[in-house]
Amino acid sequence: MQIRLFSPKDVAQVATVFDASVMEGAQEYYSLTERLAWAQHQGEARSGSYWLTKLEGTTTWVAEEGGKLVGFINLKPCPDTEIDSLVAEVDCLFVHPDYSRAGVATLLYLALLEESKKRGFKRLTVEASYQARPFFEKHGFNCIRRNELRRFLTPEDKLQDKAQILVNFSLMLSLSN
Repeated sequence: MQIRLFSPKDVAQVATVFDASVMEGAQEYYSLTERLAWAQHQGEARSGSYWLTKLEGTTTWVAEEGGKLVGFINLKPCPDTEIDSLVAEVDCLFVHPDYSRAGVATLLYLALLEESKKRGFKRLTVEASYQARPFFEKHGFNCIRRNELRRFLTPEDKLQDKAQILVNFSLMLSLSN
């Protein structure tokens, strides 16, 4: 397994890993309608340009096995001026379901954690799904709250306010000792 920094040439494989992780990997935790609302952006599959924009300004690592991208994670700096502390967010962590429970997420997370400490971040936050919450708690994150996110399958659903409610959890890890 190789962990390396993301390159724009990886964008199609990132989209594939995300889609498989949500549509296949999360089926135990979310209904088909919820997974479709999560996987899509304004009623369509999340495009390469969506992912390039989403990952811009973040540090993103990918995991490769045999030349195939099997997971990714990204670190998004977000200064919290209210408490005068450097805070970063684990914005995405997705692993292809064929590689779930094979240590991919841990290897990606360790790369992110090392970089977070080098950059002097005092705290990490994450919005974790039902599926990801136990992983982050195992790595010392504490759950702060349960969130209900409104997502729409189609633009028409948005106009009619027919939202799917997706549950996730806000978690935090203090890096200052």
